[in-house]
Amino acid sequence: MRERYRSAGISWLVHALGVRRNPVRRRVDRLVGVALFGLLVAALTVVPVLALSAGKAEYAAQRREAAVMASSRHVVDAVVLTDPELVGSEPGGGASMRADVGWTGHDGLPRAERAELPTGSHLGSRFPLWVDAAGHVVPAPPAETTIRVSAAGAAVGVLGVGVLGCAALMKAVRSVADAWARRRWEWEWAQVEPQWSRPGRG
Repeated sequence: MRERYRSAGISWLVHALGVRRNPVRRRVDRLVGVALFGLLVAALTVVPVLALSAGKAEYAAQRREAAVMASSRHVVDAVVLTDPELVGSEPGGGASMRADVGWTGHDGLPRAERAELPTGSHLGSRFPLWVDAAGHVVPAPPAETTIRVSAAGAAVGVLGVGVLGCAALMKAVRSVADAWARRRWEWEWAQVEPQWSRPGRG
């Protein structure tokens, strides 16, 4: 059924654009056909270019943010000081754990703070911990994989919105054109019908 509708739509577009000669083709059909063809071309060419640009822009922005974050914080060798406590679940299905951790600051003095632990951590285990210039625990800069996933998500989002937007505009154009054609046909029939129904005709 869907293939039949798609084939009918293509046939209508070919007729409207004037690829085949047809004496009943109206000027409005050609205008609507040009509009639909333009939206189709935009969905297949302009929208992907915009999506790619959005992905590149998001990637560049995320890289700049990661660079700024990395320049203002550094990694220390931390050790888990207390038994880890389960504090929630992560989106991927893993468990989020926190515990008191300790490390040696740049001034050589010991420091301790409660922080989130990597998966598999236990009492006494060591792991790299990001801290800022003041020695406070901070999130790690986004990894390259995270940045790429974010950029891909932005590109896919723009692509989806653009294609759906073009499809909605195409449907709206066809609906308006069809409504106009019906009103026009009703008006023309109102002019002709009295002549056809006149007594004694034929």
